[in-house]
Amino acid sequence: MKSRRHADLADLVRSACTHASHLDREISLVAFEVQDHTLGWLRPSFANALERWPHWFAFSPERVRFSATPDTAEGRTAALAQVTRALAAEGLIAGWRDEEVSVSHHYAAPEMLRIERAATRAFGMVAYGAHLTGFTRRDGEPHLWIARRSASKSVDPDRLDNLVGGRIASGFTVEETIRKESWEEAGLPPAMLRDVPCVGALRVEYSVPEGLHREILFVHDLWLPADFTPRNTDGEVSAHYCMSIPATIEALLAGEFTPDAGTVTVDALLRLGVIAPEDPQYLDLVRLTKP
Repeated sequence: MKSRRHADLADLVRSACTHASHLDREISLVAFEVQDHTLGWLRPSFANALERWPHWFAFSPERVRFSATPDTAEGRTAALAQVTRALAAEGLIAGWRDEEVSVSHHYAAPEMLRIERAATRAFGMVAYGAHLTGFTRRDGEPHLWIARRSASKSVDPDRLDNLVGGRIASGFTVEETIRKESWEEAGLPPAMLRDVPCVGALRVEYSVPEGLHREILFVHDLWLPADFTPRNTDGEVSAHYCMSIPATIEALLAGEFTPDAGTVTVDALLRLGVIAPEDPQYLDLVRLTKP
């Protein structure tokens, strides 16, 4: 048996969902506000790095207020582009993607700004992703198709992941994202996704070296034919494994999954009925993951 990083599945989910687990913050955080909405949370050291742009940022001990000229979504996006590129050049923002994500105070609310995807952790902003758990049956027993992230990934390289998972880029819907990522990461054609609705949403939040990872994940389930084998098309996945339920749980407890994918997988096991309502962890697992 592998050594365990987590005592049980509830311990794993608590570490990925600190907003709901009442874990103490490792450091104090400063609110990042736009038009009276808190859009992010900054480490004090990162907030200090913004002081060179006093025409855009106003500071107090508890918050940083951001406005641009013009103070519109387009104006804020242009101003933040200058700021984030300067900070990236200094190494304060790593893993630049050249991919913008949309930021608002609530999903599907009017866009307040766009920002480079790699900067969302430093600014502690909520990002949105779409994940898909791939199920199949081997010898009559349910199995999960699990991906291993490429060793060249800037975030969580070489760790286990859901069969499909990707950030929702600006201008994309949840459905468009899941179809795009399903083809790129697992070679799933659109026809296989025709009847795959979104079955829920999870919220993860945890500290990372860059700042704070905050994400809402729209989750999907797909039962795949026994003879289907995923194939990666974009180079972001190094391998796929068809894992039994016990092997999946062992890998979860060993800490081999990314926090996001681990939480999505636990949620999928709840829907599969692997964890019964009478299990002492059941209600905690349901509560911890809710947005």
